Amino acid sequence: MTITGISETMPGRSATRPGRWLFMAMLALIMLVGSLPVRPAAASGALIAASNEAVGGLNACSSNKGKDLYNCVADVLDRLNSRIASINVPETHRALQAASEGLRAATSRPQAISALSRCKAAISAVIQRLRASGGEYAGLSAISGVLSRAIQLVQSKG
Repeated sequence: MTITGISETMPGRSATRPGRWLFMAMLALIMLVGSLPVRPAAASGALIAASNEAVGGLNACSSNKGKDLYNCVADVLDRLNSRIASINVPETHRALQAASEGLRAATSRPQAISALSRCKAAISAVIQRLRASGGEYAGLSAISGVLSRAIQLVQSKG
């Protein structure tokens, strides 16, 4: 029996109803698939790519000192956060944003390092949970590496 056959057996239904029903079902399916989270492997690759770009940004910051350095590193973290915005890692987004704000507010090397260390600790906690559950964490490890590089930079130049 075809779809048009079903509509013909239902009283008061036109033959175009099944076409609309099929269209609506396909539209709902497309919306459902579009709302699914990014696959872990793809997300990890995107996080690694964004981290590599951030390391380049940190290298460009190395000519700065003090408050200029903190602001430069904060800009790098903001760009990193923007680059990974489409990936569903809310704790990482919050930690990066807090670190960026902390760096902008920092007036001393210890304050800047503290902001970066808190961010790294938050991301490390997520990595630990993913590791324990068998989840993919390579991308977050790359972001943690960016934070390690930022801490090293602030310690040596800040």
